[in-house]
Amino acid sequence: MKNDLICGNCKTENPFYQLTCFGCKSYLRARIVNIDFWDTLWKYLYSPVSTARNIIQSENKNFVLTSALIAAFKFSIISFMLMNAFARDENKSFTLLDGFISGGIPFIIIVTIFAFLVTLLNKAFGIRGRVKDAISIYFYSFVPLMMVLFILTPIQFALFGEYWFTFNPSPFIVKPQAAIVIFIIELFMYLWSGLLFITSTYALTKNLIYSVSVGLFGFSLLSALIFYLSAVIN
Repeated sequence: MKNDLICGNCKTENPFYQLTCFGCKSYLRARIVNIDFWDTLWKYLYSPVSTARNIIQSENKNFVLTSALIAAFKFSIISFMLMNAFARDENKSFTLLDGFISGGIPFIIIVTIFAFLVTLLNKAFGIRGRVKDAISIYFYSFVPLMMVLFILTPIQFALFGEYWFTFNPSPFIVKPQAAIVIFIIELFMYLWSGLLFITSTYALTKNLIYSVSVGLFGFSLLSALIFYLSAVIN
């Protein structure tokens, strides 16, 4: 299983992130210096594989930390909501800081470790890659959740105020129809992030079955751990 660039001049096999050929130093592809943040977010929605490859081949992984922090903040809100929704003590109220500890920080740690492990696994199958590339595309794959944070969160505040996050009372009691619609939209965007997580793996490997298996496992593990830390341990 390989994902290489073949030099048109000397036929040397090069890692797909390589700019110049190991053998003859010929250019293998167009040079990509920096990542355009907003352009990348937009393109990730309709052309995820090619966009992920651009991120991999870029020399500077700029805005990766920004993407990670934005996604981590969204996971902090998700964890914050879960902790309040499944609180065993109805009189106990959790804070966004609790959500950051149970959701935001674990998200960054889990994705980083997963990227490292995927790089090692790919290497075992003959796919040459770099940890920084895997970390970059996996954090960028949460573009749909970033959109939810920027677009849907203000709407949630406008309709439900703090009740959407504190569940005191539950937003499904305050405005049940609106709450169900928003929940379905947010769930769809979350699953969309999972799909991008898989396509990001495909950009690294170019193997569909392997990418679906590994990407789905990683996203499911991330979701299960965040849910467990937020809803079960509180």
